[in-house]
Amino acid sequence: MDRCPCCNARLRETVICPRCNADLGAIINAEQSARFWLSKAIHYCLESKTEQSIAALKLSLCLKKTRMAEVFRDFLIQRHCRSILDLLAKKQLLPAKQKLYKVRELLPHSKQLRKLDSFTDFLLLKNQQQPRSI
Repeated sequence: MDRCPCCNARLRETVICPRCNADLGAIINAEQSARFWLSKAIHYCLESKTEQSIAALKLSLCLKKTRMAEVFRDFLIQRHCRSILDLLAKKQLLPAKQKLYKVRELLPHSKQLRKLDSFTDFLLLKNQQQPRSI
């Protein structure tokens, strides 16, 4: 943090603002924690631990929204959308729906994810309505 969020004074590696005496320790700790959880999210992603990666990224974004965390979130969403579409193409509807449910935790109001969710629901409904052959 370069400037005090209270008075906009320049900070010189102190926890207390030299101008307004605001204690910035909690804010600095939150920023450091956000960076830690983002690095864990990336690490989990590299290890193909999807659920842990999403959980760590959600925590990072709750602590502080950084451009890097948002770009990584968008990357994860795109990656999982492709994976979900592959599952749908293979007619594995329930696994696709489960995966989509987890990814929607990252960005619940994403237009792309909502459309994919609606399409998955349509396919599930269509699959239930088809008569089963014996």
